[in-house]
Amino acid sequence: MLTPHPWSNIEYWFFKVNDGPIALIVDWIERRQSKEHVLRVSIHSPHKREVISERLKSFMPSDNFLSQKKTIGHFGDVSWDLDIELGSEKIKPDIFPAGLLRLPDTLYESAPLAKFTGWIRHGNEKIFLDRVYGAVTQYWGRQLIQEWWWLSAHKFDQENFAMECSVLRTSLWGTSLQMPLAYLYLYRNEKRNFWMAPPNFANVQGSPDKFIIEFNLLGRKKIALVGTGHEYGDFGERIINTLTGDLEIFEDNQQIAYAKGTAGLERRTPK
Repeated sequence: MLTPHPWSNIEYWFFKVNDGPIALIVDWIERRQSKEHVLRVSIHSPHKREVISERLKSFMPSDNFLSQKKTIGHFGDVSWDLDIELGSEKIKPDIFPAGLLRLPDTLYESAPLAKFTGWIRHGNEKIFLDRVYGAVTQYWGRQLIQEWWWLSAHKFDQENFAMECSVLRTSLWGTSLQMPLAYLYLYRNEKRNFWMAPPNFANVQGSPDKFIIEFNLLGRKKIALVGTGHEYGDFGERIINTLTGDLEIFEDNQQIAYAKGTAGLERRTPK
């Protein structure tokens, strides 16, 4: 993971973590065609809720970077110093031969059970983390996917439960042709489940304030994700994001997990 893809027009590296009163997501954005290097920080804390961004002189300067083992950074009232354990779990959604042929707008890889140790400061608030679960992710390609829903959560009403999900629509080879894709990753009681659609089926109804994503799985029970958004921030590019959403997970109409105020919810709307 976190290997540059110099052939790609865009590349995003980011991490996301929630712990107690603080939640943070940080993106390093490389736009190679326009030679832009952007840092974007979104934070929820007792200090305030804010989304800020700035242009950097390079993609990963020594005082503002993300690697497989460490992230250090600062911008405005926000700073952090975190050690990272990526873990052995990896998500790389792909339906052969789409990735090989670079059909979709972007390719994607995530470490959904990364652990963070260190501190995050926001204003006068400084929170210490000790092996807190979060995610480290990168995606790269010719352009941003046309539209998506993205969900990520690690703090539920039960231990040893985490999830990541995306339902999206991508163009093919950058043309006007589009196709739907989706994936769902569930980690519970040290067991891993990962499904793609197709061959399974996924659909979304609702708005960022209240929505439901249903996965109809071949030969398995249906999974439904019910999200309620709070404190969305504007990321630009038609993207809104929150790390303090609510998320209920149902398996054949029986609730199996609930994240209250700790779910990452993101929506990019179509043009």
